[in-house]
Amino acid sequence: MKRIFATLSCFALVLAAQAKLNVVATLPDFGSIAEQIGGDSVKVTSIAKGTEDLHFVDARPSYIRVLNQADVLLESGAEMEIGWLPPLVNSARNSRILSDAPGHVILSRGIQLLDVPTGPVDRSMGDVHPAGNPHYWL
Repeated sequence: MKRIFATLSCFALVLAAQAKLNVVATLPDFGSIAEQIGGDSVKVTSIAKGTEDLHFVDARPSYIRVLNQADVLLESGAEMEIGWLPPLVNSARNSRILSDAPGHVILSRGIQLLDVPTGPVDRSMGDVHPAGNPHYWL
């Protein structure tokens, strides 16, 4: 019995080592970069389509299911997804991608954003981002 358990444990470890890393990206651009870096070792899903405005993605229940299975979440950051991503991440109940978890990657960290407002910001000013221009990948 011990041999069977040891063999099955080794087999499970080998399978786990060969399992693809499940990466969820908020944008197809970020997903494409993850695919180029990870190659055959990753399975990438992008939440928003390239034709969608990342400011206003309609949150769908299917996104919660996708995020629940994620090993890594790639988000642009700089409050770009603030209107829809945090509720989805919380509803997914996946400790690997919570905001303080190592699997939650905020891509804007370490980037000096342009157009950071120096005073108070409100909607009457138009499309002004309080943290600065989050469109750094364009």
